[in-house]
Amino acid sequence: MDTKKLLTLTFDKNVGTADRIFRLLSGAVVAGAGWYFALPDSVAIGMSAFGAIWFATGVLSRCSIYYLLGYSSCPARRSADP
Repeated sequence: MDTKKLLTLTFDKNVGTADRIFRLLSGAVVAGAGWYFALPDSVAIGMSAFGAIWFATGVLSRCSIYYLLGYSSCPARRSADP
């Protein structure tokens, strides 16, 4: 594991298409749900922060937790060389 890559998010994309769509939709829902349901401000702010981070992992197609675990939901890339 390269700490510099982890901190700068310069590691290879590790979030696949289906995972990405789920993160985008659920991140937006979680970010807005605290305010929509008029939850206490501290809870709404926490949910918004979590939802924004979750949404960002979908936008960037990179997940630090996946990187730490050595996991990827991206399909295997095919080599150009036979």
